[in-house]
Amino acid sequence: MDTVAQAQKKQAGIIGMGRFGTFWAEFLSSSFEVSGYSRSRREHPAYRLASLEEVCSLPVVFICVPMRAVPETLEKIAPLLSPETLVADTCSVKVLPVKWMLEKLPSGTKILATHPMFGPESAKFGLDGLPVVLSPVRMPRADFQIWKDFFIQKKLVVREMTPEEHDMEAAKTQALTHMVGRTLSRLGVKDSPIGTLWYQKLVSICRQVDKDSPELFNDMQHLNPYAADVRKAFARIWEETSGELERDRPPESEWQPQA
Repeated sequence: MDTVAQAQKKQAGIIGMGRFGTFWAEFLSSSFEVSGYSRSRREHPAYRLASLEEVCSLPVVFICVPMRAVPETLEKIAPLLSPETLVADTCSVKVLPVKWMLEKLPSGTKILATHPMFGPESAKFGLDGLPVVLSPVRMPRADFQIWKDFFIQKKLVVREMTPEEHDMEAAKTQALTHMVGRTLSRLGVKDSPIGTLWYQKLVSICRQVDKDSPELFNDMQHLNPYAADVRKAFARIWEETSGELERDRPPESEWQPQA
């Protein structure tokens, strides 16, 4: 039985039932019977707990563990996977996870790289129009179309990208955003009675990134091969802009009140 036929069974497995894994189970549960594996044994209405062996026998398995735990997880599941199973990651970076999946999973295992560009917090405002990145690493095109159609039916915007294209974009749209948010939070940016709309948006970014774990922040910065260059470029341009302000500073005599 191929993946197309298996998908009609409407069964899906998730490995890693933390904050995002639980959210992903809730997202899938309207269309799939979701089985989850977690070492912490989290009970939840959106999924049933199952053994690792049982989850690995399902038609599709989503990897929702922290990025740094992906290699170890792949090694554990590799000998347990059904020949028909499709493995999909949900990491915030794509180049390294795809490399790991190609190296550690059996050569016949179908692989789909995904990155939902939303999470438990941003989804509170609704999913309509939010992007999900998909990359058909190793799977029949017909199977990939099934998953594209599934996400489109959920009113998401599907962006098909290579892992390299994704990470180059994410270094700016995600890693830099979280870097700025984390920096502003440490600066003490918070609500103000005279805050403008744009200031309030900055405060909102701080609140969002404060809810992410330090591990997610570090992995997003260190495991994206393009993130360091973007951070360095931002720091350089910040210094250049600050220097221009100093050079263009008018003499005090021009702006101080006259006696």
